[in-house]
Amino acid sequence: MGQDRRLTRRGFVGAAAGAAAAWYAAPAGGAVPSRIGSNPFMFVSPRITPWVDALPLLDRRAAGGELVAATARHRFHRDLPLSPTMGFGGQSYLGPVLEAHRDQAVTQTFRNEIGRHPLADHLDPTVHGASVLDRTRPRLTVHLHGGLTEPGSDGHALATTRSGGTRVHHYGNAQEAAGLWYHDHSMGVTRLNVYAGLAGMYLLRDEYDTGQGTNPLGLPAGEYEIPLVIQDKIFAKDGTLQFRLATYVAEGRWEGGQAGDVPVVNGVAYPYHEVARGLYRLRLLNGSNLRAMMLSFSNDMPFWVVGTDAGLVDAPIETRRIRLSAGERADIVVDFGALPAGTRVQLRNTDRLTAQFQIAVGDARIRDIVQFRVGAARGWTKPVPQRLRGGAGQPPALPPNGAVERVRTMTVMELPDGRRWPPAVMSLNNLGFDTDDVEMIPVQDDRPVYERWDILNLTIDDHPIHLHIALLRVLERQTMDVLRYIGANPRPGYGRRWAPPAERFKRGAPAAPQPWEAGWKDTVYAPPGVITRILVRWPSRAEMGFDPDAPFSVPSTVAGGAASNGFQPTEVCRLSATTQPEVDQARGYVWHCHVLDHEDHDMMLPVRLV
Repeated sequence: MGQDRRLTRRGFVGAAAGAAAAWYAAPAGGAVPSRIGSNPFMFVSPRITPWVDALPLLDRRAAGGELVAATARHRFHRDLPLSPTMGFGGQSYLGPVLEAHRDQAVTQTFRNEIGRHPLADHLDPTVHGASVLDRTRPRLTVHLHGGLTEPGSDGHALATTRSGGTRVHHYGNAQEAAGLWYHDHSMGVTRLNVYAGLAGMYLLRDEYDTGQGTNPLGLPAGEYEIPLVIQDKIFAKDGTLQFRLATYVAEGRWEGGQAGDVPVVNGVAYPYHEVARGLYRLRLLNGSNLRAMMLSFSNDMPFWVVGTDAGLVDAPIETRRIRLSAGERADIVVDFGALPAGTRVQLRNTDRLTAQFQIAVGDARIRDIVQFRVGAARGWTKPVPQRLRGGAGQPPALPPNGAVERVRTMTVMELPDGRRWPPAVMSLNNLGFDTDDVEMIPVQDDRPVYERWDILNLTIDDHPIHLHIALLRVLERQTMDVLRYIGANPRPGYGRRWAPPAERFKRGAPAAPQPWEAGWKDTVYAPPGVITRILVRWPSRAEMGFDPDAPFSVPSTVAGGAASNGFQPTEVCRLSATTQPEVDQARGYVWHCHVLDHEDHDMMLPVRLV
């Protein structure tokens, strides 16, 4: 093991290439091999029989009140034992679906009653912000992903509590109906806390998208609207949940990316669901740590995208596939009424991990995810709506893109780090989270501010980029000559901003966004070797109704001391203090890669609206 860890990255990739997995088509029935090939460098889940457990329909409750985060024991499959996990609100895994209404503010309290971390052996105390204390008294902070939320309620990575602590969040819900989600966002341990179960969906309604059968839009509702939290997991030989991926990385060390070999939907592996013959509205969330999924149905039937991350599109978009990176959501309508009774059809993933990941740990392919069994009864028989916005009884049509006031270039990088194994640190703009070089956004009182961000992915991995509080639109993507760009712009030492413009290094014609990316988003896929240009809409003070630069308290043992920008975590993060008096202050929001392993180390930067 020690000898393996001394390999250079180039040496390891060369050694692992011969063991890269072969493509495998999973059989229609019987036990599914959970990881493809026989790569000796990877862990493999036990074989699991698909389609024997019913899909759990997640508990729904009104937002507001208190949700307790606690350790629990959860069964992911009929043939697996109970596994240590975490959950919200009395759930053994995940949390309830919270429902709220536009412009009706709620106060949501989160209380940390977590015991020993279920994945304590996998926690790396050398990662920025983590400590050995997180193994026995895990931290908690909850981010409402996609929410227009005041800074002290946003679930900032530094604003954590330990066991027994509470944090009160004020959600104004001053935004259109959308499928949001909430999840832990604790500095240095987000990947472990979410993987263990600290996530849930948050459905925001309005007078058009009411969630009731009488909704003016004609969208399926009630039992015909199903939230689906899709994730991937690895199970140990004894069948319990584990996080470790590669055998060549020592236990308790950050691995750079977690890709499981078993699909889990709403907390169950390979579930099935009985459906009536009619329309269903599926609220999809890719809640995986890393994996992107290209979703389609096994019979290649069409479906309709009716909403993206931040709300409804103007009209349903017919497609046969949709790609969701980690953190992205899709609101789709499926017509099971066109299928004969007795039909069985799977929601399927046809995407594959990047070539680098396949070489490193094998092709951890996940194919069939959830099976739908069509019954004889008739269900929601109304037609697919023709329009969703801009008509009578509908919200206004999506506005045209605003005029860009500033262009910012942002680089996404994976840098060598000889102090650790794997020898890498993730970075945005060649900076770490504790930088003083903070993006300052000139927010206006009565109008939004529009910027263009050119996101340059200089790596060979996918990176979904998430901006807190902002709305995003994909403008275009264009390949670039990464090697020429790097050669022409020598990078300074780590910690100094490095994000030169890339206009001289473009290749070919720009590509338009995919049809399913129409409308506003909060998380955008940035492919490797590509310039992803996005429109960023920063809300006005009038829209927000709060001061976006108001200071908020953070535990001193995490913040380490407040500086002018409020972001100065230091080595004090790693002290084994047992108390966290809230004596320090922070300001602002963050933007980051939503591969949780990357966000933790250290692909996240502060941003302030001033």
